[in-house]
Amino acid sequence: FLQLISVGASLAGIRRAIGTCQHSNDCSSPASCCRDNTGHALVDQQGGFGPFRPGLGSQSSGTCSSDVGKEGDVCDYACKCGAGLECYRPVSGVCCPPMKCYNATWVHHQKTYWSNCMSDPKCFLPP
Repeated sequence: FLQLISVGASLAGIRRAIGTCQHSNDCSSPASCCRDNTGHALVDQQGGFGPFRPGLGSQSSGTCSSDVGKEGDVCDYACKCGAGLECYRPVSGVCCPPMKCYNATWVHHQKTYWSNCMSDPKCFLPP
């Protein structure tokens, strides 16, 4: 039984990656997220400056992965966040910050605040 636990624990740390990709649309379940060789998600989040690909440099492809993001990691519909985290784009006066993994409780508070703010004419959006 103890041997089974140690095998399971060691397998949990192995990256589950299948196939090469340029973005997550090239991947399929369960390995639906395209990540570069450092583990950063290669996401096409259109903002004011085009696709957002942190840490990409000259690399133009990655590997399809089922790994989940940690707090502060870039995320999207295919690149999910780990337990207790939620993929969220903060309200900002600058268009458009990338979606990242944030503490789910903080995200809930932010969503509640901005939902109430949008219905209050005295509440101002960030500059």
